[in-house]
Amino acid sequence: MKALLIILAVGSLLLGGGYGLFRYVEVLREEGRPTVRTVSAQVRDLRQQVSATGEVKPVVESIVKSEISGRIAELLVAEGDRVVRGQALILLDTVSLETRLREAQRSLEADSLRYDRAKRNRVRISELFDRNFAGEQDFLDAQTDYELAALSIKIAETRVEDAREDLAKSRILAPHNGIVTLLNVTEGQVIAGATSVSNGTDLMTIADLANLYMEANINEVDVGKVAVGDSVEIAFDAHPDLQVSGKIRIIAPTARREGNTRVFPVQIQLNQADERIRPGISATVSITIASVEQVVAVSLAAVFTDERGPFLFVETDRGFERRNVDLGISDLRHVELISGLQAGEMVALRRPPEERMVRP
Repeated sequence: MKALLIILAVGSLLLGGGYGLFRYVEVLREEGRPTVRTVSAQVRDLRQQVSATGEVKPVVESIVKSEISGRIAELLVAEGDRVVRGQALILLDTVSLETRLREAQRSLEADSLRYDRAKRNRVRISELFDRNFAGEQDFLDAQTDYELAALSIKIAETRVEDAREDLAKSRILAPHNGIVTLLNVTEGQVIAGATSVSNGTDLMTIADLANLYMEANINEVDVGKVAVGDSVEIAFDAHPDLQVSGKIRIIAPTARREGNTRVFPVQIQLNQADERIRPGISATVSITIASVEQVVAVSLAAVFTDERGPFLFVETDRGFERRNVDLGISDLRHVELISGLQAGEMVALRRPPEERMVRP
């Protein structure tokens, strides 16, 4: 009898220890499970957009050069100055140009005198030839001398006109209205003129800041979703509080390679001017390609996909159930749910443990 009691006591201790160990393991498993964060589906307005980065450029911008070489005698503008078309920007030294003009004019006077003499001699020889007092050779020589003198007059007149034009080109004028955005030269500097064999010296850059556009590159995947005339919104890295509207003006007909992708250059006209918007600053354009109002939407992080399509893990009283859904448009954070979920239902942001899932 005493042995039986001892056996029963030991058995009770083993059963109690086993149950305690089982509960301890269960507690460890419960504590080790990851927490599943959830969000609720809500009614929202969504706009699907195509974004691209680029820089601001002026529609009208010119690099000013001189047509002739020379030394800068006077610099009439500075960086930041506003200029109008035809305004004098730079005066070149004119001493050599004036000397050349005077020489050309003196040469023209000499050729004019020779022309008058050849003309008189031709008339005289012609009269003598008509009366048989001069030979045919004398008559032909007089006629040739007259024609050569007339040709010399034309050459001399051309040289005078060229010298006069070069003297006028010593005044370098603004090609259009704008602001001097870059000045590359100083007074006293010798510059080279732009010719067919030389690009010449870049003197300054003038840009019309009242008429700006943005140039951006849109990925080939998205270019088919936009069109010329579409309205856009433009934000600027340098001015986070500034946002202006614009309109697509040009979409390049062919793509170009940018790294490992193909992009299409796009020009976007800015609808408003702001003194803070300057050529060269970076900007981001957002083009709305679709929009919906008051639709059920959920965070993009809650949507999963497999071979059967998109689905969510919806929270129920028994855990989480997998539910297939139909999706609409999306923005950067949320996606439209056409069917499969109602506003207010909670969905998981990560895959829940399989042991807590139940099938619908």
